[in-house]
Amino acid sequence: MYPRTVIVKEDREVEIWPMSADDAPALLEFYRSLPQEDLLYLRDDVTKPASMNRWVETIESEQGWHLLAGYEGRIIADGELDHQFYGWSRHVGEMRIVVDPSFRGSGLSMLIAQEVLAQAADEGLHKVMVQMMVDQHSALHLFKKLGFRHEAILTEHVQDQHGQLRDLVIMAYFIQNFLGHYDLQEHAEGPPDLLR
Repeated sequence: MYPRTVIVKEDREVEIWPMSADDAPALLEFYRSLPQEDLLYLRDDVTKPASMNRWVETIESEQGWHLLAGYEGRIIADGELDHQFYGWSRHVGEMRIVVDPSFRGSGLSMLIAQEVLAQAADEGLHKVMVQMMVDQHSALHLFKKLGFRHEAILTEHVQDQHGQLRDLVIMAYFIQNFLGHYDLQEHAEGPPDLLR
């Protein structure tokens, strides 16, 4: 199934593949290339090598999975799924997606989200969560289209890199809904297009 080439808006050919340790330097370069305002919405400072090292550790322990997208020799997107092996939330995963500004609105975010949900299904997870700030309108719109539902708004729950307090939105998707939709599609490869 991977690596695989997909076509996004403007007939651009994008390759997608699961991250390995060898991808860490290029992924670090991707995050360092993002506009400063994008970094305000990220939970960790992913412009430091230590963040990549942690991600490699989670991949190697199978508690984390990253799907990368590349175009013309550079990484342009990162979709992440992580979960715990133990505890009362071991059936719950968390998804995060970051896409290069030049590929936003191309359909790549939707495609990566569908792939991450398919991975969650493969891993036997029951539920996938996403967290974002209330003013991340494009992300909210994307996850609503996918079928995620609001679970909570936590007031002044996050503090951005400038020290400003912001409200946090938590949304959830139940994997059984994805599997039910997938069963109805009859696609031989990959997850269904949930917008059709």
